[in-house]
Amino acid sequence: MKNFLAEKLHRYILRRRSSDCDSLRCAQEKILYGMLGISWIVLIVPYVLGVVLGARAGLWMVVVVDTLVYSLLLYLVLKPSLSYHARVYGVLGVIQFLALALLLITGSQGAGWLWLLFTPVLASLLLSSRNGYLVVASNIGFLLLIAAIDVLFVPGWAAFLRVGPALFAIMVGNYLAISVILVFMIGRLLSSLEDTIEAVQRGAGELQLTQEVTVDTMASLAEYRDIETGNHIIRTRHYVAALARQLQQQSSRHAAILDDSAIDLLSQSAPLHDIGKIGVPDEILLKPGKLTAEEFEEMKKHTVYGKDALMHAGDKLGSNHFLQLAAEVAWTHHEKWDGSGYPRGLSGENIPLSGRIMAVADVYDALISRRVYKEAYTHREALAYIGEQSGRMFDPDVVKALNTVADDFVLIAQKFSDQ
Repeated sequence: MKNFLAEKLHRYILRRRSSDCDSLRCAQEKILYGMLGISWIVLIVPYVLGVVLGARAGLWMVVVVDTLVYSLLLYLVLKPSLSYHARVYGVLGVIQFLALALLLITGSQGAGWLWLLFTPVLASLLLSSRNGYLVVASNIGFLLLIAAIDVLFVPGWAAFLRVGPALFAIMVGNYLAISVILVFMIGRLLSSLEDTIEAVQRGAGELQLTQEVTVDTMASLAEYRDIETGNHIIRTRHYVAALARQLQQQSSRHAAILDDSAIDLLSQSAPLHDIGKIGVPDEILLKPGKLTAEEFEEMKKHTVYGKDALMHAGDKLGSNHFLQLAAEVAWTHHEKWDGSGYPRGLSGENIPLSGRIMAVADVYDALISRRVYKEAYTHREALAYIGEQSGRMFDPDVVKALNTVADDFVLIAQKFSDQ
């Protein structure tokens, strides 16, 4: 039951959280939507108890207020079109209404002051300290307005004023002092958190750039030894990204594996698929004609060389998902769907999805590229060949994705042409 509720809450947050928010705002949105997602469940028990006990005691205004507040909460939870700010202001308004209503009906003995204290804290946490101070000022204004109405027009209307003017002034002063202190503390903490997040993001950006430069440099080592590859590593990186994004949309089964971060890692690791060619002797790698059976067996070993080199680097760095994925791609991109590939003769879904995607991207680019032993295929001819090999060399789902994004492949090939 706990896992079920956690999963539902996670989905609720993801559906409503904006996709283009900065890190601090994303954290604030998680707090808001997490609070909304769980509050309507947690508060149903006190709501029912409050209604039942209020009805028995004849406190019908309490029943009306509780019902109105819970209904507004459900609206904020279930209305999908509400923006982040609309939900925050809605939550603040509901809590403020509840607090003032409790102070009017039950006086200082109820939870009114506690709820009223919660509003500036929430405004500071979900918006900014400036909003927190504005909420404090508005709450003080409402309290003084109610006091003025009570004194001038409806004596005895506000239950919390029955304690007398002196005690009321003390309570308002304490509320003001505590609220300002809390808002100040939250503002400083959020400012410090934002600075920390920005510093982490700058460091992550530098690390990402370093990783990309390192990958391109390593991939170029293999490319420089193979004079025919040209912009092959650049094109295949983009092919792989296009195929992965299409598979993400095409199937929920693939979407579970290919989230946005996984697609980014896969496209970054794609240029290293032939890094193992560094270990292949020049007389084989640079041979202009057809390879002998023995030479081809040696050429096949580039998949193992690549895997071993990347896994060794991964062992040095500890747990590194990028290098593990790059090693997986290097090792499996020559496996075939029917089990006739190399180096291990894997078949079907025993071949990692990364290798199945790389296989289609790699072969497509090889087909449309001119070699000393063959002319370049046209785009249509390459698609036709890969289509014929669907279910034999290639995963049918990846071939289907290729046919869907075929126009993107043409644009990629033109943009990064070897000419």
